Amino acid sequence: MPVGNVAAIIAARRTRRNSKVRPTPVNVAEQRRRQAALAEYARKVKLGKIIRTYDTNNSGKLERDQVVKLLTDMDSSTPPGTLPSDEQVDFLLKLYDKAGDQAIVIDELEELLICWHTYTENRALFEDKLNKYDVSKTGKLSKEELKAYLTDLNGGIEVQDSEVDWVMQEGDILGDGQLNKMELWRVTALWFSYVDSKKSNDCCTLL
Repeated sequence: MPVGNVAAIIAARRTRRNSKVRPTPVNVAEQRRRQAALAEYARKVKLGKIIRTYDTNNSGKLERDQVVKLLTDMDSSTPPGTLPSDEQVDFLLKLYDKAGDQAIVIDELEELLICWHTYTENRALFEDKLNKYDVSKTGKLSKEELKAYLTDLNGGIEVQDSEVDWVMQEGDILGDGQLNKMELWRVTALWFSYVDSKKSNDCCTLL
């Protein structure tokens, strides 16, 4: 066999051999999918560990007394061992206990913890706001007091009664016609989101 043909055969065999061991490149979309899956797995593991730590009766979920213990441990804004108020626990369960059984399952836990962490980190701010606008000294804001608070957030421009009614309806989780400190935190975020959306719609209208 001519030398040239031998060399060609050897080169072809090397090419086939190398092609067998060369890994298939992973495209960017697949990499992102794998990273997202790993992140989701890590999140589930973390939440599962919290459930197992506080689920003392092995029910697979956190019942009210266990939620209280978790919130107590997660609150760095008060002295160690300070229990959340019944009103605060009622608020969180009302918002995140989808089954209505006074318990939190793993799929509800993350949002509850984010809400509690955000509130406790800003506790002093909302206590000051409540003290400023709670002219009736009930510890909560009535509709009229809420209007004054929203007007302040609105740069002194008075808000419409219909807007106040909407915010009160959305924010009054406990359904008592007033807003406590945790509800006040929620309506503040709700109001800023509403204002941003309104500005965006106004810009689109002008265009």
